Amino acid sequence: MRPIRGSFAFHPVLGLPLLLATLAAQGPPPAVLPASTLPVREVTVFKDGHAYVVRETALPADGSGKVVLDELPAPVLGTFWPYASDGARLVMAKSGQVTVATESAAMNFREIARANIGKDVVVVTADQERIDGKLLGVPSRQTVPAASDGELLLLQTAAGTRVLPLAAVRDLEVRGGFTGTIRGEEQKARLELTVQGGGAAAKVGVMYVQRGLRWIPAYRLDLDGKGNAAVQFEATLQNDLVDLDGATVNLVVGVPKFEFEGLVDPISLQREAAQVAREMQSQQVFFNNFNNALGNSIQTQVAGYQAAEPAAAEPEVDGATANEDLFVYTLRNVTCKKGERLVLPIAQFALGYRDVYRLDVPFAPPMEVRQNLQSERVIELARQLAAPKARHVLRLQNGVEAPLTTAPALVLSHGQVLAQGRIGYTPKGGSSDLEINVAVDIRVDSTERETKRDAGAIRLGNESYGRVDLQGAIALKNGKPVPIELEVTRRVLGLHDAVGQGGSQQQLDLVQAWQGGSGNAWWGWWSWPYWWFQHNGFAEFRWTVQLAAGATTELTSNWHYFWR
Repeated sequence: MRPIRGSFAFHPVLGLPLLLATLAAQGPPPAVLPASTLPVREVTVFKDGHAYVVRETALPADGSGKVVLDELPAPVLGTFWPYASDGARLVMAKSGQVTVATESAAMNFREIARANIGKDVVVVTADQERIDGKLLGVPSRQTVPAASDGELLLLQTAAGTRVLPLAAVRDLEVRGGFTGTIRGEEQKARLELTVQGGGAAAKVGVMYVQRGLRWIPAYRLDLDGKGNAAVQFEATLQNDLVDLDGATVNLVVGVPKFEFEGLVDPISLQREAAQVAREMQSQQVFFNNFNNALGNSIQTQVAGYQAAEPAAAEPEVDGATANEDLFVYTLRNVTCKKGERLVLPIAQFALGYRDVYRLDVPFAPPMEVRQNLQSERVIELARQLAAPKARHVLRLQNGVEAPLTTAPALVLSHGQVLAQGRIGYTPKGGSSDLEINVAVDIRVDSTERETKRDAGAIRLGNESYGRVDLQGAIALKNGKPVPIELEVTRRVLGLHDAVGQGGSQQQLDLVQAWQGGSGNAWWGWWSWPYWWFQHNGFAEFRWTVQLAAGATTELTSNWHYFWR
């Protein structure tokens, strides 16, 4: 088909690229003017994904006292607070749905026909019939045009009105001016702020708490081998909430409490609270993918980043301060669009450390339990109780003004990577252990044996209980070429009797016994009888030993439990 001069020809299959090229030459369709925007002035970011957002703008110069936003936040219930400043008074903040006109490019044959209703056209059918006439329309039900369009094309010809199936139309030639956009309407949620009074400096804004913006801390420690670590501290900003453009960002160390974090404030036009709560629970799975395994999918850019954008002012760290139970790092001039990730250096400082080696000997169940286990569980138990390994730990001393926050830590020695560990929260002046590697040069051999059994040791009512005495031994050898300090802990089921080699012993309650991951999977393999905790408990033995290079030692302990 050849287009008539001054007209546009469209083929439903082959003509779409030609249509798009023509639209590009004509330029984009006129944009619908957006409502006002409230830029983010300041945002306080928590590690759990909550953010306290402060957005404000100057009052409109037209004196209307109204600011309209096309976007609605989804704040935590009770945290949405609109405001006005400098003599202005906030009258109200109202959210609702409004009907707005839209324009979009016509992208298929039906939309092209709808966009050019009333134009003179030439239609060529699949049977090569050529029909001249005026395009009357594509019949549709008006309630939802896009979903209710029919499959007919109406033409006014010299002989009358022709009704053609759209599927039978092969070519459509539009004479005269061609329209490549379709107009419609849609419902949009809007927030309207109404203000009275105020001078030229008056501002209006909103503040609220919402999920979607978080920061991920990380440390890098370079050890000098002499007890000093050069530390670099950085933050990754993960922004899935709102555009930041030259904003002040406060990064918070600490755990805030938001009592109604599972409910969305009604200003967001969300559905009823019960349904919102269910939705937030499902959303929380996404936000907690790295929480608090710290989800370090760290990116400095995202797809679609435009390198040609004007350079923004460099972010600046502007102090670190304590605020009640929280500690805050303040950064100025931060620009990070929604969907982007931003890595920022926060601080450099030095920490003192010393090398310590730790050995934790796991619980072993009573022999009576082991004898009744199935074969596959005997194998699993043997795996769990296999020779324990000593672990190399850096005992960090926090001598700086700020606390250390829970974060991944990359450990290097003279620039060479040793390991990655996890720093726990450490207040100013406190110490914490950063576990790095298994100490393969420290040999460990742990044993226990029954030394005595008394069948009728005690009697409770009409029931007799036997006493079982045990002795444990931990043989150690330092295979390193340097002396080491080794901290050894052994926890057992029963009551402590004696500890050798200058160690200490104590009884623990159930909570203490399970702290530090001391619980074992085998604990749930058997139903513990009610009388067990009446006569037994959890005992702990501890030693701190200094082992010269190549030296050996053996640590002994005794305990007992009652059984029937």
